[in-house]
Amino acid sequence: MADGIGEVSRHLIVNRAELIFDGCSACGQSLASDPPGARALHTSVGPHANYVFCAACGDSIMMHLQVEAVRKCYVWDWVIPLRGEPLASIGLPA
Repeated sequence: MADGIGEVSRHLIVNRAELIFDGCSACGQSLASDPPGARALHTSVGPHANYVFCAACGDSIMMHLQVEAVRKCYVWDWVIPLRGEPLASIGLPA
């Protein structure tokens, strides 16, 4: 599926049940390409700004965070690749 800029990949964050349309927010690497999926670090900044980082970038971020209140804003999730198209009934683009 194209988003007007180029091809995008679809991933599902299981614990958050949300679709992510691009790669790691830091390095751009694909978040998960194997069916078992991969760890990813997730943070939300405001109601519509979600950032997801691959395991390597997430480990680096968490290693550098020193304030516990800030560390609590980040959550580890599991990202898996999706197959097929999203359901039109939930308002996602086909």
